[in-house]
Amino acid sequence: MSEAPAKTCIYPGCERPAVPAHPLGGPQPSFCDSEEHNALSAHQERGRRSEDEDESEPRSASEGQR
Repeated sequence: MSEAPAKTCIYPGCERPAVPAHPLGGPQPSFCDSEEHNALSAHQERGRRSEDEDESEPRSASEGQR
């Protein structure tokens, strides 16, 4: 049996390996061992990054006008 490739933390911008699966079973967690990296903070960070991208994109003259 071949070992699966190491899973990486899904927190935006994090390159650390995800925590290994519990020895008694269950799925492998998706986040690393950093307490700040969890589903809620990842969702908030993705939203913050999306807002930053929206603000940095130039708006066309027709956008926002009716």
